[in-house]
Amino acid sequence: MPPGLRSSLYIKDDDYIQSFLFGNFITLTNIDRDDIKSMISHMMQPLYISIHSMDPAVRKKIFGIDDSMKSLEYLGILDNAGIQTHIQIVLMPGINDGKDLKHTIETLIFRHKNIQSIGIVPVGMTRYNKNTELRAVNKKDAEKAIYLLGSMSRKYGEQLSGKVFLSDEFYLLSGTEMPSYESYGNFSQINNGIGKSSDLLYEVKVYSGQKRSYKPVPRAGKSILIITSEYGRIIMEQALEIIYASKKDDLLYNDTSFEIITVKNFFFGGNVKVTGLLTGADILNNIDSRTIRPYSSVIIPGSIFNDDGLTLDGYTRDDFLSMGENIWITGEDGKSLVHAIDNCIYDDREI
Repeated sequence: MPPGLRSSLYIKDDDYIQSFLFGNFITLTNIDRDDIKSMISHMMQPLYISIHSMDPAVRKKIFGIDDSMKSLEYLGILDNAGIQTHIQIVLMPGINDGKDLKHTIETLIFRHKNIQSIGIVPVGMTRYNKNTELRAVNKKDAEKAIYLLGSMSRKYGEQLSGKVFLSDEFYLLSGTEMPSYESYGNFSQINNGIGKSSDLLYEVKVYSGQKRSYKPVPRAGKSILIITSEYGRIIMEQALEIIYASKKDDLLYNDTSFEIITVKNFFFGGNVKVTGLLTGADILNNIDSRTIRPYSSVIIPGSIFNDDGLTLDGYTRDDFLSMGENIWITGEDGKSLVHAIDNCIYDDREI
């Protein structure tokens, strides 16, 4: 994390209450048996727990402590007490991938009965990383992970296929088609970037297909600019294809042009390519009041803001809205995207 950001971004905790209330992932390395008893007595579930590996040597390398195995003991105690958990595995190439990943998944699945989901996400690498043993997941790594999970799903069937998921980044990085919407079940780790793309595209298909009546709009030939990230561009292109297919008989849609600006994350650098981690500075280095003036509407993703309306580097929603009256800030779901585009095209004249 770079210096100079708001102080809350530098807080590192392993608070099981935060895990229970907000879905924060904890490692169970900084708690004791009294904490475990408290979790059980208060039936705090589900809990969100980062495991990464079941191998003692690998865990020592990842966590940098000698007694990290106590976390696995605690997980077993929680599981035997009926506490439901969601597990995260951060995949680090050359450390806990391949055979170790397979062993970790199998052990979690077959030794525990109350694990609700296992999410595998790639290690996040920024330009501030100082650990020389870590490297970013590349296309080949992503393909291997997809192949491994596919072969395990074929071998173990529903014991695994409805419970173990790769984050969207693996599919975007490898150029592989996303799993179906139905395969994600209840989307238990969507906030961890697992199934978010399939969910968005599903909602785009549903809501763009709905028939809506509008008052006549005198202006046509509109142009819409969409701001997104490197990974977001892939999903936005697919979303626009779906929308065009459902609106092929709509004259106003056919007379509207779309342009996508891909914002690279220079602020964090590394392999950070998701939309939610874009900063205000990087976006504003790509657009300003002058460059957006020719467009009828400019759509900015609302996922860049936290609950207080701030970007990671402290820009506010008003900082963007003040650039012009043609700015739209939309939610990160498919319904919000479709409605934002509709409102841009029809001037919000629904009847």
